[in-house]
Amino acid sequence: MEEDYRQTETESSLEPSGRREPRRTRHRRRFRFTRKHALLVAAAGVAGYFLRTDSIAREAAPVEVAERPPPPPSSPATHSSRERLWIAPDELKSLSMSGSAWEAMLAVAEGDLGQADVADQDSTHDTNTLACALAAARTGSAELHGKAMDAITSAIGTEEGARWLAIGRNLGSYVIAADVLGVRSGPIYEWLAGFLTRTLTANNTDEQVVADNWSSGSNASAQMGFVTAALCVYTNESTRLASSWEGYRRYCGDRTSPVVEVSNSDVWQLVPSDPVGIQDKGAAKTGCRLDGAIGNDMSRGGDDVCSPTWTQYPWVGLEGAVPAALVFARAGYPAWEVADAAIRRALDYLWFLRQTTGNSDWFDGTRSNECVYLVNQAYGTTFPCSRPVAGGRTIGFSDWTHAPGGAALRGAGGRRS
Repeated sequence: MEEDYRQTETESSLEPSGRREPRRTRHRRRFRFTRKHALLVAAAGVAGYFLRTDSIAREAAPVEVAERPPPPPSSPATHSSRERLWIAPDELKSLSMSGSAWEAMLAVAEGDLGQADVADQDSTHDTNTLACALAAARTGSAELHGKAMDAITSAIGTEEGARWLAIGRNLGSYVIAADVLGVRSGPIYEWLAGFLTRTLTANNTDEQVVADNWSSGSNASAQMGFVTAALCVYTNESTRLASSWEGYRRYCGDRTSPVVEVSNSDVWQLVPSDPVGIQDKGAAKTGCRLDGAIGNDMSRGGDDVCSPTWTQYPWVGLEGAVPAALVFARAGYPAWEVADAAIRRALDYLWFLRQTTGNSDWFDGTRSNECVYLVNQAYGTTFPCSRPVAGGRTIGFSDWTHAPGGAALRGAGGRRS
């Protein structure tokens, strides 16, 4: 429950003048109370109110608070259905229709979007559709609007037989596209909203399960966490969003979260009995850095903490965690700041591995650049990032949507300075 920071008004038992009503006394001399006297009494009362002492004034009047304090990290955000999870209409209008980022996105929007197949975890139809929806909203083109709507509609039902991994990779851009196009009812809305309650095949078994809540520090869990957060904001499911936030906190390394995660390897956990996704600030084992390591994904390259074998999976995980951070942050949660800026530390760890191992594959400046761009904007970092970023695995075109002066990275409706 969100803490109420508003000052409560206090009723005073005193009269507006700050003095108690005087007792009535009897006068032997008869006094005639005229209209002139009434006016004088009223004037005296008003003067007394404005000339009352500071202590009484503070008791009787509410205190004006210049700026509302931020909510505690664990408290749910207040979200308005008028806000948008990725970018709002007024933010879209401020974006340029020139430059390499715009041209790259427009080329995708006006080209062949491909065939929808949500069950194919390598499909690019979702991010292509996002480009079309963004271009349609910015230009007002009825043709592009219809094309984007048809593209989302064509994806309905193609998730049959899919694992949740494919949903985590493919659904997020459709949710953003529908939000950008203002879809609030009908088949598209019902299809997307249904993923919050439906069952699909688990990632590692044939069991039919509902979407998990950041149940591990693995890439699939992070990507599904992004989709769940996006769906919650899109459908205004604030209670479910608050639950997802607890899972995200645990993934980022905040052990005060009640969510429990499983780990693939104790070696990559600072506290094996209490696993998290991104390891703690300053964490080390046998003198070797763990700070910022995404434990489950790093373990895919083996258990040598001091000389890890290259693996792509930390980047796959960040392709879920970074857009999730943006969705949470726009909804009012301190997602970029939680657990000592865990998302920034995760990228810094991969940059550290590049620097210390000499293997540029750890951070090549092109992989996941749609996410790297957002991190640079959110933290003011300068990690290498090739541009234009185009479409990625889960999202795309962030160098256009979230360019300086564009969509906010924190607090829906705000602007990043």
